[in-house]
Amino acid sequence: MVGFGGEMEITRRCANHHPSVWGDHFLAYANLSRANEWEEKEHEDQKGGVRKMLVMAPSKSLQKLELINTIQLLGVAYHFEHNIEESLSEIYNDYEEWIGEFDESDLHVVALSFRLLRQQGYYVSSGMYPPPPPPYLSWLMETSTPKREKSFEKRGLHRRIECDMAKTE
Repeated sequence: MVGFGGEMEITRRCANHHPSVWGDHFLAYANLSRANEWEEKEHEDQKGGVRKMLVMAPSKSLQKLELINTIQLLGVAYHFEHNIEESLSEIYNDYEEWIGEFDESDLHVVALSFRLLRQQGYYVSSGMYPPPPPPYLSWLMETSTPKREKSFEKRGLHRRIECDMAKTE
């Protein structure tokens, strides 16, 4: 076919089909605003329930740590950031006393508390080696200990630094 100005008109196969016998009847959608309102109310109720569980769980308890872990694993921790921060700061402030209440061989408690606190930005020692001595104490050790003990202490300190560097990389 020839269009205006002598140009050839292009026929498209899919655009030249006949209208459907069904019309636009199935393209009409139901009004879902009431369903969305119900879902939003349900979400708020669920968030309130979880927030209540966080507050009601005994502070500095394994139950609270496991609840925080579950919330994070479900991917909804952003709703409860303030509550999680408060709970973990309570645990961190008395961490040595709190972890002492549990059996040190209970790897689950130690690993869970270590991961959650580190993930939140708190410094928690991995407990593999004792912390390095402050500078004034190392100077005192160098001047007062015999040669053999001093070299042993330097090796231990060197290994401690290597482990710390490996953990941070």
